[in-house]
Amino acid sequence: MTVTHVRGLRRASPVWAICVVVTALLSHVVLPAPQASADCTMTADDDRYVTLLAEKNIVHAAGYTDCHVTAEGRWFADQVRASPDPLGTARSLVRTVIAGTPLSAEQAEWEVAAAIYTYAPEMIQVIMNQGAGPAA
Repeated sequence: MTVTHVRGLRRASPVWAICVVVTALLSHVVLPAPQASADCTMTADDDRYVTLLAEKNIVHAAGYTDCHVTAEGRWFADQVRASPDPLGTARSLVRTVIAGTPLSAEQAEWEVAAAIYTYAPEMIQVIMNQGAGPAA
């Protein structure tokens, strides 16, 4: 009985390893934004992000704190930074915000742009260059 069990584990190991690799490769696509800790400490960048959102009357929903909002902003920036297509990713994030919140298109664009400006400023020029594209 023990021998059969060991053989079963040996056969399952390659399948398990493949599942782990596929999950790791796709995790950036399907994972939700991280949950913020209830006792987070706001940084100067976090304060700047919340202030930028307030300029367009973007406030968090009941049950959410500035810590949740800034965690989401950092997540937006991380997605853009890690993407081989930063402009496309930013546009996709805007569509996601529009679909999942009561924000207007302008507010959604502002939220994603503010996140990039605050948490991934090095990506601004990359996105601008991508948006300019080749001369037609």
